[in-house]
Order: sequence, then C-alpha cells, then structure tokens
Amino acid sequence: MLALRSLAERQTDQMNREMSAAVDHLYGLPRFTKKNSLAHTRRLLELLGDPCEKRRIIHVAGSNGKGSVCNFLYHMLLAGGVSAAMFSSPHLMDIRERFSINGELVGEEEFLSAYDRVSEAVQTLTEWGEPYPTFFEFVYAIAMVLFEEAGATYVILETGLGGRLDATNSFSSPELTVITQIALEHTEILGETIEEIAKEKAGILKAGVPVVCAADTPEAFRVIAAHAAELGCPVTAVLQAEEEDLSPELSPLLSDEHEISETFCRISKINENSIDFSLSSDYDKKIIWRVPGRALYQVENAALAIEAMRLFCRMPDEVLKAGLLEAKWPGRMQEVLPEIWFDGAHNPAGITAFLESARELTKEDAFPPLLLFSMVKEKDLATSAKLLAAGMPWDTVAVTTIPEDRGVDPETIAALFSRDADRMPENTRARNVECFYDCREAFFQMRDRKQKRQKLFCTGSLHFIGTLMEILEEEIGGKYGF
Repeated sequence: MLALRSLAERQTDQMNREMSAAVDHLYGLPRFTKKNSLAHTRRLLELLGDPCEKRRIIHVAGSNGKGSVCNFLYHMLLAGGVSAAMFSSPHLMDIRERFSINGELVGEEEFLSAYDRVSEAVQTLTEWGEPYPTFFEFVYAIAMVLFEEAGATYVILETGLGGRLDATNSFSSPELTVITQIALEHTEILGETIEEIAKEKAGILKAGVPVVCAADTPEAFRVIAAHAAELGCPVTAVLQAEEEDLSPELSPLLSDEHEISETFCRISKINENSIDFSLSSDYDKKIIWRVPGRALYQVENAALAIEAMRLFCRMPDEVLKAGLLEAKWPGRMQEVLPEIWFDGAHNPAGITAFLESARELTKEDAFPPLLLFSMVKEKDLATSAKLLAAGMPWDTVAVTTIPEDRGVDPETIAALFSRDADRMPENTRARNVECFYDCREAFFQMRDRKQKRQKLFCTGSLHFIGTLMEILEEEIGGKYGF
C-alpha cells in the first residue's frame, strides 16, 4: 500500500513538473506584440491535421462583453444536451480555464497531450524557417487540438485582440459571427477611432454568414453594417432601449435594402441575484428572460447570445432560458464575499458599465462604497481613473499594483485620483486616496475596514481580479473562480 501511494505521489509530482514547465514556456512567449500572419497560423493548423475544421463554429469579437456572450452561448448549447466547447481569454487563475469542454475544465493530462502535439508541429514549422508562434497563437492551436480530440460538435471561439488579424480568424468557415460593444481599446494596435477599431472587429465577417451585433454605438454599427453589406451577411442589430425608437443615425441603416433586422432589449425587473428583461423583435414580444447576477451590462450580452442561438440552431426558448441561468462567469460583477464585489472592467467603456451597476447596487446603502483599483500598462488608465473618480461618491479609493511587469506603479495611479487632479469636480472626489504596493495588503485592509451596509468594489483588470481570487483561495479557502 505504501509503495502504491509513493508511486501515485511520484506520478503527481511528475505531472506538476510537466504542467509547470509547459505553463512557464507559454508565459515566456511574446504577448501583446506583433502577430504572425493568418497564413502562418493556418500552416500550423495544417501540420496539426486541420483540427476542428468540420465543427460548427460561432466566432465572437468585440471590445467589451465578448467573453460573457461566449459563456452564454456555451451554456445554452450545453442546456440543449449537445457536445460543446469554448475557447476564451484571458484566464483568471489557471491557463486551462481557456479551454472548456462539455461543462468541464480540461484535465492536466489532456492539456499536456495537446501541448506536446502542438510543440512538435511548432518545431517542424520553425525548421521550415517560419517564426515561432506568439502566446495566443500557441494556446489557440492547443484549443483546436483539445476540441477535436474531445469530439465537440459545436465550438465557440472568442477572439483575442482585434479580429481581422486575430489567430482565431484563421478558421475559414464559421456558421455565425457575433460582435459585441465596440470601444476605444489598444489604440496603438487597432486604431485611434471607434470606426477604425470597428473595422478590425468586423474583419471576422465571412461572405454570406449571418452576424449578430450590438448597435448602440452608431459610428461602430455603420462600419459593421457596411462591411456586412459588401459580403452579403444578414445582420441582426441588438440595442438597449426603453422604447422601440432608433436614433437618427441608425434609422437610415435599418431601412436600407440590405437585410438588417433589429431587436430591442430592456430591463423589466432587478432581483436580488438576477435581472429580468424582455426582447422585442419580429420573433417575440412577450417572453421574459432572466440573466444571473446584478451586472446591468449583461442584459445586452444575453440578448446578443439569444439572438445568435435563434439563428444558429433554433433550440426551444425554454432551453435557452435554462442555459442563461446556468451561465455564471467569474469576475464579472461577482459578489465573492458579502458586500465585496469583483469586476474585470478594463477600459473606459467597461468602467462606465461597471459604474452603472455599482450605482444600482449601492443606492440604498448606509455608507458610500470603497474602491480597490489597479490596471495594466497598456490600458487607458487616465480616462478610466477620471470616470471612476467622477462616477460615484467613494468613501475611500485604494490603489495598488499588479505583481508583474505589466503592473503600474500605485503612486502613478493615486495621482490620478488626488484632489489636485485636473478637471475633477470637487464634490465627486473620494474623501481618501490610499496607495498600497502590495495588493494582498490592500485587499485585506479594505475588507477589514468595510462597515456593514457598505460595499467594497475591486476593478480595473481581469488580471487584477484573478490575482485577488488567488489571494482569497490561499488565505480564506474556498473557490471564488471556477
């Protein structure tokens, strides 16, 4: 018995070493850098036998909400009893979170097998004189291998950065595309205007393939609709609206000869742990849908997923409803402890949506909320801080850094919240701004300071939220992510 136990322990140690080596290798690859060409990714996939080429694919792009839309789609497919897989990013704590198959986290053995298979193909590729894949290109190839080996019938693909040149766009024949909200992000790569960024995101459209897209931003929707018209893609436009009345900028587009239909979503009731909403379209008028959680921004994401599923495989609405309720998505306005909320808002549009939900959550609280904030270098820190400072009457803003080279010095962040920061209205600034160099210390100090009927919000980056979740698991116990 002792020998058997020792053997099992040795096998576990060996597995841990192999996982650590694989993850260290992947983390050492270039990230947020120049992509290789789509032709390069296609050659890598060809070496792997074109995995998933016969799968039914939904391809999702956008600035905010694309991970949530993928998650809704995935759980609605699972509720329908079919075999489904999802490739998403980023992960919060474990790289295997990026690969979901039939409701389960991919096992370490399966991950390492796929990693080895891709590594062999990459070696052949480099022997031909081709460049080495980036981090995202490598993990995308791992996903395709995993999904093929699992025999998944349906695959949900989330783009990484952009769309047109994204590695996931090497897949030639999706059955449906979805584009979520477009916002200014990665302007040094994607373009400096909404229109330029929308053009990059719309690059996932394929000739004749239907597209479901958020249409609340007219300058983005004009670009998407024009590109869809060029490719002959039917368009379903999803908008949040109190009344079925389009803005003057959108009305001409929807009356154009090109096939564009519209769906309006509106909140009907905010419950303790869910939100009820309705859709108005040619398809239905009276059905009430329910999305879990208290994030107001998830209503439009759920509406996009519902309309996409109706086009994709026409499952009964009761199945779609059941899938929505199962779709928990960590780090998106998630209450991890009583009155302590994590949200991965990481750009100005995401911060704006976060503030809308935070105001709703705190409107009956006895005390102004606390904020713990950090952001990574490549994001629009100044605008995000300005929005947060002016968006709510915070009791205290604590700023910290993410413990890696992408983190920003907390004093730099704190300066953006200070009382002498440019153009900050006096009555909207936090009463206190505190600076922490250790995010662990920052979290526990703010947690311990929180009073009853006072909320603590932590936001600024999904990577930051993942770090906080790891701290919770280590110090408190329990699972706060997956």
